[in-house]
Amino acid sequence: MLKKIAACAAVLAVSITALTGCSGKLSTEETCTYLNDKAAEQNLNQKMKEVSTALISGDTAKFKDTTTEAASLLQDVADRTSDDKLADALKLSADMTHKMAEAMAADGLSLMDMADKLEEFDTPELTAAEEYMNTACPSMPALD
Repeated sequence: MLKKIAACAAVLAVSITALTGCSGKLSTEETCTYLNDKAAEQNLNQKMKEVSTALISGDTAKFKDTTTEAASLLQDVADRTSDDKLADALKLSADMTHKMAEAMAADGLSLMDMADKLEEFDTPELTAAEEYMNTACPSMPALD
């Protein structure tokens, strides 16, 4: 009889966990910490500084590789968060970062062409997404 009660209690506990939506997703704060930690591990801040200089000198391959890495991280983090608004902002940012990487990797672009391409990605939607990310994650030293 005691085993039946224990088994029922275990089933009830699992059912309650499933019903309350405990999905293993990260809270907003945990998401921000995870993003910052992964960016630090990948040294993205330093890499982005280096590729900006490389891009000016015409090294578009390094820029593409680093921005693709950043886009992948943003997408990964978006998939892990329980904050739907933050997930949408991260996904939009990842998508735009990936598109930017592709566009900037085109051979033969002058600095003016690059500036024009970058301006195309500066949309109101991306601005709103970045504003929410900055509000949700105000301190991100690994990405500043």
